[in-house]
Amino acid sequence: MRFAFWRKPDPSKLDTLSWNLMVAAIDPEQCWRIAGLLRDTDMPGSVRTCEVSFLMGSIVREIIRSAVPEKDQYSCITSAESAYYKTFDDQSTEPLPPEMANVYGSLTLGHVSRTALASYGEDQDLLLLTTAKLVQRLKGDPRMKYEIMPLFEERASFLRGLFSKAITS
Repeated sequence: MRFAFWRKPDPSKLDTLSWNLMVAAIDPEQCWRIAGLLRDTDMPGSVRTCEVSFLMGSIVREIIRSAVPEKDQYSCITSAESAYYKTFDDQSTEPLPPEMANVYGSLTLGHVSRTALASYGEDQDLLLLTTAKLVQRLKGDPRMKYEIMPLFEERASFLRGLFSKAITS
């Protein structure tokens, strides 16, 4: 016997692609690679890597806004943000390492990630503004923004190309 209300409808292709885009964007290895290219600040490497992944979440929202028809943007952004939140919430069950606790305090990684993404959203996820905010969060020299923008533009361009190709096929 099969009950129709037990069956969860399949998510739309765009929602699934948006989820996958976020997962690819906040991949720890890629974020660690980018964080390693940033100028040294007083922040530990693990914090810089997390901060890069928080900014990548913002970049994904911008990619979706530029590539997805307006009528589908809300559900796609919601799907991508769900992947983002799930990633950091899954890591929030364990206490933060001491070097991260010194920066973030007693907050969970899930809470810190939500705050960061909301902060980037205040700037409409515009890379020119969000990179400045990233530098501020890392307590870096403001001129650092001009050094790191090309790194994020390159990664965003790569992800945008993959996403655009996937949604048109």
